[in-house]
Amino acid sequence: FSDFFESSIKTLDCTFNVKSNLKKRLDELQTEAEISVREGVKHLILTDEGISENKAAIPMILAVGAINSKLVNLGIRGFASINVRTGEVLDTHSFAVLLGVGATTINPYIAFDSIHQRYEKKLFGKFDYKECVNRYVQSVDKGLLKIMSKMGISVLSAYRGGCNFETVGLSRAIVAEYFPGMISRISGIGIFGIEAKINKLHKKAFQ
Repeated sequence: FSDFFESSIKTLDCTFNVKSNLKKRLDELQTEAEISVREGVKHLILTDEGISENKAAIPMILAVGAINSKLVNLGIRGFASINVRTGEVLDTHSFAVLLGVGATTINPYIAFDSIHQRYEKKLFGKFDYKECVNRYVQSVDKGLLKIMSKMGISVLSAYRGGCNFETVGLSRAIVAEYFPGMISRISGIGIFGIEAKINKLHKKAFQ
């Protein structure tokens, strides 16, 4: 049973070598996702935990959008879930955008770790760690429900992958390739500009 379960899961490393380029890695991720789904994988796990001095994290929204759009275009998106483990998401807006571009589930591991660090410092009074996490999850759920209800959407499945928002300052080429259907009235930064910003932040972090 465990072998069957493991064969239905594929972990995709959403980082790229700083000496390589972002576009190449996104293309590779799309191919890896396609091959995995065609081989029978039911659950794709996208993670940015592989970050190191030589590997920078791909913006998770971009990674999810790239993989989701690729699988949709191939007509195989419904055969697998896209599960995200990322340190990027903290607030409701971040969750809403990731779900909107196609994520099935989201594990905000940095948020949970931050809650644990504060819990160990006894900053939450009488609440235990599990209660603190539950309260965080409930607050995100309520925030998502508020966002969806303003659009007249009552269930998450109707919101997921719908790109029910517009982008500001992102090139129309990126939007067309990775977020088809999303509105982009004001164009802006392209894939190489995003890569340059990531590399600058990554270099600063590891100095």
